[in-house]
Amino acid sequence: MQRFFLTATAVVMLASPLRAQDPAAVIDRAVVAYKSIRTMRGTFEQTLRNQLTGSMVTARGDFEQQLPDRIAVLFTEPRGDRIIVNGATAWLYLPSTNPGQAYKVPAAAGGGSLNLTEQFLTAPAARFRMTSAGTARIGDRPTHAVTLIPRTPIGEFSQAIVWIDDETGLIRQFEITEPSGLIRRIRLIDARVNAAIDPRSFSFTPPKGVQVIDQTGGRGGKD
Repeated sequence: MQRFFLTATAVVMLASPLRAQDPAAVIDRAVVAYKSIRTMRGTFEQTLRNQLTGSMVTARGDFEQQLPDRIAVLFTEPRGDRIIVNGATAWLYLPSTNPGQAYKVPAAAGGGSLNLTEQFLTAPAARFRMTSAGTARIGDRPTHAVTLIPRTPIGEFSQAIVWIDDETGLIRQFEITEPSGLIRRIRLIDARVNAAIDPRSFSFTPPKGVQVIDQTGGRGGKD
């Protein structure tokens, strides 16, 4: 199954440029910035690379996030796929790979990789060894990149790289190496912080005729 990002994904607009070169200072600034975020919405591009086969799959779409625990990911490629997380519950509706089925699962099981921003920015000095990964332009934005290696193993990734906007403090891109060896990269093409979001974005009703596979202990249906 596809999983996405984000936690939803990413992080803030600040008035002054990000000047620090030290990787810990770069991350610390993002941590401070993240605390000001209530909502986020925008578009994304995801690439998933299999190192064993050399194959790569690209997906694109729109996302909306209301912190701390509501995320809506609507894929335009593959069109129709969606992931909706509303509090403790996640809906995975991925007709491109699982036609005729919708999975209702605990958020921790279905949306774990969606909250990676929180993973990156929660007590980073204690949880990660941090090194500089240089500078790069992501789209038209100059960024500094930081590599994060977990000090103790975690389930989501064995290594992460985050690219942080020099001017705004926004995480423009991140890449994780999953325990399976798959490399997942998320680029935020457009991200608007603290924009108005309709609460109905985080509800999902399975289309007529779709089988609901409920792994929450409930009975499926609308959420």
